[in-house]
Amino acid sequence: MTDLSTQSSAYFHRVVLHAIIVLSIGLIAGLMLTFSLLDAVNLWPLPVWEVSIPGSDRGWATAHVGGILNGILLIALINLATKLELSERDFRLGSWSLIITGWANTIFYWAGNLAPNRGLSVDDTIYGSADIWGAIAFLSGGGGMFFTFFVMYLLGRAAMRKC
Repeated sequence: MTDLSTQSSAYFHRVVLHAIIVLSIGLIAGLMLTFSLLDAVNLWPLPVWEVSIPGSDRGWATAHVGGILNGILLIALINLATKLELSERDFRLGSWSLIITGWANTIFYWAGNLAPNRGLSVDDTIYGSADIWGAIAFLSGGGGMFFTFFVMYLLGRAAMRKC
C-alpha cells in the first residue's frame, strides 16, 4: 500500500470495517440458508427448534454468497484505490461510494429475499406481487447502483491516467 494521508488512511480503515460487517452479514445469511433448508434452527448440542424461515432457499443462498463477495469487493477495491493515486477528494468520495454500495447490496439481498417479486420492481412482476420488502430492495439496490458506477468511474479514470 502506498503512503496515505491521515485522512485517506481513516477512510481506508472505515471501508475495511464496513466490508467486514457486510461480509459477516453474508455469513449470517449462510446460517439462515441452513435453517431454511432444514425448516429448523439446529445448533447442536442445543435442542432443535422447528421454525419456518421466511424467504426462499435460493434467496438465502444469494444473500450468503452476495454478502461475502460484496465484502471482498469492497476490500479489493479500496486496496486498488490506494495504488491509483487518487486525489484526497476522489479517495473520500470513492470510499463513501464503496460503503454505500456494500450496504445497498446487503439490504437488496435481504429485503429481496422477503419480497414476493424478488425486489426487482416496486410493482408486480412475473415473480410475484409488490410489497414493502420489494420496494425497499428495489430502491436500495437501484439507488446503490449509481454509487457503484460512480466508484468504477473514479477508479477507471485514475487507471487511465496511469496508462
